[in-house]
Amino acid sequence: MIGFQVEVTGYRGQEGRLDMYTGSRIAPGFFAWAIPSGETTRIGTWSKPGLMGGESCEQLLDRLREEPLWRNRFSGCKEIGRFCGPIPSGMVKRPMIGRVALFGDAAGLCKPTTGGGIGPGFAQVDLVTPHLLDALKCDDLSDGRMSEIAGFMGPMRRSQRRSKALRDAFLTESTDSELDDIFAVWARPEVIELINDIGEIEHPIPLGIKMLREIPEFRSLTKRAVKAILLG
Repeated sequence: MIGFQVEVTGYRGQEGRLDMYTGSRIAPGFFAWAIPSGETTRIGTWSKPGLMGGESCEQLLDRLREEPLWRNRFSGCKEIGRFCGPIPSGMVKRPMIGRVALFGDAAGLCKPTTGGGIGPGFAQVDLVTPHLLDALKCDDLSDGRMSEIAGFMGPMRRSQRRSKALRDAFLTESTDSELDDIFAVWARPEVIELINDIGEIEHPIPLGIKMLREIPEFRSLTKRAVKAILLG
């Protein structure tokens, strides 16, 4: 995936609140954001090159800021920094071989749902470091031993695959009209209460299962998500 972000002053958003924008014109298959960061706001968008119709993320972000529905929020912005780059997501086939171990972005451990990589990177460190230390003490960093250690990352690989399937079901594979229907359900007070109660950005699966059980409209709107959550 690829993303583009600017840091600005003067964004007119609600203090302390993240604004998220969706739609094929500004973030095909994904979303754009405005995140408060102290005295500044980080505004960006991301997508897959194959969904962008030859446009760049910078062009998509310009379109977001020019959209009549939200233009007023961006009219007083002064740009003080910009950032652009690829966002790897999906663990590489062999994250460890003889005397070599890949971590974080290098291993493809960014979250499919948000593009964030700090949490998964530290989770990987916590998971494999004890096994690497044992291998070092035994002076055995052979291909076989490293592949064995990589096997402990199997649950992490499955979790990433499930999260990606969930993202695709809710967002990437949804039309703009379907997104409107999905957000109409999410905006209901009882659903917001449920999200606030058990929602966790690092672990979206439990919330998805809970919503499938308790919100009938959610099931009918997101049939693709059922397979993603239960079987992904």
